[in-house]
Amino acid sequence: MNLLTNLLWRLMPAKEREMLLAYAPQYQQRHIERILKGRATYQPCFDEHQALFIHVPKSAGRSVVRGMFDIKSVEHAPADWYQLLDPDKYRRYFKFTFVRNPWDRAVSAYTYLQQGGSAASSDDSLWSEFVGNFASFDEFVTQWMTPENVMRNALFTPQIVFLTNRFGQMDMDYVGRFENLHSDFSAIGQKLGVERELPHLNQSRSQPYQTFYSEASRQRVAEVYRQDIEAFGYSFD
Repeated sequence: MNLLTNLLWRLMPAKEREMLLAYAPQYQQRHIERILKGRATYQPCFDEHQALFIHVPKSAGRSVVRGMFDIKSVEHAPADWYQLLDPDKYRRYFKFTFVRNPWDRAVSAYTYLQQGGSAASSDDSLWSEFVGNFASFDEFVTQWMTPENVMRNALFTPQIVFLTNRFGQMDMDYVGRFENLHSDFSAIGQKLGVERELPHLNQSRSQPYQTFYSEASRQRVAEVYRQDIEAFGYSFD
């Protein structure tokens, strides 16, 4: 069945594949495609350390992966996907992640796209052009950001979506924070028996995230990311 599915997927014209995937939330599209291609698997670095890192976009995940596993990146795959992929590994492996203040993360995602995103991503190029239609971050938030719209791009998808299992529960063994990146990275490294340095982080902006907000945009982010804020105890300041 896997070979047949893989063959049918490859025979389908690229435009039709793209249209079919478009019906799924963006954060799931790449994983659906991997399943259809027969490439759905835990990455070797996870098996080596018997640890599962849930990479939440715009929460320093790439730096964590390079420092902890000495590889470039891992997928932005949600916890429930790994659980369905291999329930036994999901149960046994040490599960960790990093989260970030939602107001800060929203600015980071917007700034990333405003600057063009990844040159290797055609999707980033489209989103970069879209974000450029707004006169400011404040306008982008108040005019576009809704609970429905943020699911259209993984960069804006609520963090809790990546961290809950198939039963809707968050069962991470360690939730590190972007705000405590170095100390939490060290704590996780000790747990895994890994002694490595966290790579230098490139900051794409110099001013505090609070300066991007008006009262209206501040409240909109509070509404859209209410679950993240409540789950991880964040506040605007």
